[in-house]
Amino acid sequence: MVLMTVVALVIAAVAVVIAEASNSDVHDRQADLFTVARAGVAQVNDSIEEYKQAERDAAYAQQVAQLQAQKEKERRDAEAASRFGNWGPDLVEAAGLYGQDAAALYRVMSCESGGNPQADNGVNKGLFQFHPGTFAGTPYGGASIYDGRSQIFAAAWMWSQGRKGEWGCV
Repeated sequence: MVLMTVVALVIAAVAVVIAEASNSDVHDRQADLFTVARAGVAQVNDSIEEYKQAERDAAYAQQVAQLQAQKEKERRDAEAASRFGNWGPDLVEAAGLYGQDAAALYRVMSCESGGNPQADNGVNKGLFQFHPGTFAGTPYGGASIYDGRSQIFAAAWMWSQGRKGEWGCV
């Protein structure tokens, strides 16, 4: 009976050791999986942070580009104004848009109205002394005939359509 008790105790002890070893293996595997999971989460966090930094860098680069474009526009406008007065930036923009000569537009505008957008000879009106029907037939005809910018763009458009000869000052 003592022998059976001893054998039973030994078997029980072996079972406890096996169970602990088995639990230890499970614990080790769980610890390994947890370590791998933590590493994966860290990589995801790093990727998210890299993405956010790339977004911030792109936004900054866009702001810099916008500021540079604005400064370049201000420089061009100042140069145009120094060459052609207050209407210079519009003359240069319209000439560029329609492939015309800004200096020629300026000369005709100066001859027709002296640069006065309210000029009115009773028939023709505005910077380029448009007849109301002619002005209405341009892409800018929806604006007031006294809108200087619209007159400049309308004249440049007409010139691009081969209608430069409609001005006596050309």
